[in-house]
Amino acid sequence: MLRSFYIAGTGMLTQRQKMDVIINNVTNTDTTGYKKDQVISRTFDDLLLNRLNEDPNVLNTRTGTRISGNSEVGPQNTGVQVDELVIDWTQGPMEATGRQTDMAITGDGFFAVQTPAGERYTRAGNFQVDSNGTLLTSDGNYVLGRNGGMINVGTGDFYVNQNGEVYVDNQQVGALRIVQFADNGVLRKEGGNLFYALDGAPQQMANPVVEQGLLEGSNLDVGREMAEMLQTNRVYESSQRMLRMVDESLEKTVNQIAQF
Repeated sequence: MLRSFYIAGTGMLTQRQKMDVIINNVTNTDTTGYKKDQVISRTFDDLLLNRLNEDPNVLNTRTGTRISGNSEVGPQNTGVQVDELVIDWTQGPMEATGRQTDMAITGDGFFAVQTPAGERYTRAGNFQVDSNGTLLTSDGNYVLGRNGGMINVGTGDFYVNQNGEVYVDNQQVGALRIVQFADNGVLRKEGGNLFYALDGAPQQMANPVVEQGLLEGSNLDVGREMAEMLQTNRVYESSQRMLRMVDESLEKTVNQIAQF
């Protein structure tokens, strides 16, 4: 019966973590370039139960053989756990803004930016220009060029072509550092819509597709997330009821049956 406690309890903990992820996703519905998280859960490893210290002289009526001192009862599972948090890299919808500082990448690739913690990567192209004409992210981090330095676009109009090359008065002043990874699974979220790489160096994209005057929206499907939220809540409540039933059964076992 105590195993039922484990199964129901781990089920509640898993659904609680899943609900936290869903809430965070919904909160970022309007975040530029946001990639939603998905929870992958799995069962704990099965435990093999043995029947110990049996009388070897007892006859198994089903098989007609004598029961050995140790016989297998079968596998027993103690519940589920969150296995990993997976990022959905599906591209979000493109929204036209008409602002020259807004940019979006079509297909694979990330803007490289310089932060106090080192080089980081983002899909959010809602940039800005400081008083010195330097291109910055919305959080004030420097947008990197292909040579690893900053990009100065001046204080007037500038143009960015699909290859990420930056022009001012028809003169190229730099090019955006657009990178890609052999496997996006090495990327982890850091906050502020930034990613860092656990392993592997990024490669400069040979043929990026950059769109100026557009922004990539969140790839979140709000309707689907709300449905997931309701389902997660129902599973949590079912596990909660199961836990309450087991608790009531144990209470009767201890307080009532033990009296006889």
